[in-house]
Amino acid sequence: MSILLSLGELFYRIALGGVGLLYRLKLLKVHRLPAPVISVGNLTWGGTGKSSLVMKLAPALKEKGRSPAVLLRGYGGDETRLLRERLHPIPVLAGPDRVATGTRAVKELGADLLILDDGYQQWRLRKDLEILMVDATAPFGNGHLIPRGTLREPVRAAARADLIVVTRADLVDPAGLKGVQARLRLINGKAPILFARYRPVELRALFKASSSPLAELKGEPVCTLAGIAGPGQFEAAVRGLGARVALSYRVRDHHPYTVGELTRLFARCQGKGIRRVVTTPKDAVRIPSRLTDALGPDLKGIELLVLEVILEFEPDESELLHRIDTLLPR
Repeated sequence: MSILLSLGELFYRIALGGVGLLYRLKLLKVHRLPAPVISVGNLTWGGTGKSSLVMKLAPALKEKGRSPAVLLRGYGGDETRLLRERLHPIPVLAGPDRVATGTRAVKELGADLLILDDGYQQWRLRKDLEILMVDATAPFGNGHLIPRGTLREPVRAAARADLIVVTRADLVDPAGLKGVQARLRLINGKAPILFARYRPVELRALFKASSSPLAELKGEPVCTLAGIAGPGQFEAAVRGLGARVALSYRVRDHHPYTVGELTRLFARCQGKGIRRVVTTPKDAVRIPSRLTDALGPDLKGIELLVLEVILEFEPDESELLHRIDTLLPR
């Protein structure tokens, strides 16, 4: 298996280098969209907080007088639904051809600024600002490219970034954080490096217009429900609120939940005396509302809670917005 994965990595590296060469030789066209473009992306596969930054960035830029639109591929559909729910009325356009969706956003929807969610590897588009997201707890995966590792590009590709945001900075000791910063600085000597963390803010009841304070989980046995790239980090966040994770239900990223599957899970929770199931906002949009038809409006006495978090900069995001103002053409 190790040999097969190494061969796969070699072929991926060759293909990646070939595509890059075609763009450098201008045999593949780089398109300029009719508005400035901010790209938010990463080097690793999933889980660095791209969508969280987009959800913070788009409203902040709108408040500053811009008319932003968000462009994403829309793989799985959950990220598209989540962004549309959270960013309304800011346009969110999904589709594999971001040249087409970007042009439509400007010409039909009046956007004067485009934000690419997961855009670091979008070489077809000329970008005015490249924001690279790096997870402090696993900044470069295991150092190997897909499929042997989680890197989409070699680590040296961090040199393209105009601005670097290191997330989950609070989960790494100061020495480890300095090590991440030092390695990034060796690769990229010009980009400002900012630090951010996720802060839980509330527990929102799914299918009900109510919320609960975070303290309600303290000392309680819960079931975590996660179909995201980093389920372990979500479970750690729930434990950090004082809850006891008595059951963890993990599925692949973008997993489409079914009523039958969740009914069986809730039955397991009842058998273990668990009265709270905690999930992520990204998972919540994939949980079918028909679950209430199968279990009743009270879900058999089990609360289905969404842990809402915000991306918080240290000390705040003013430097991020300032850098965007200075780097972005008007």
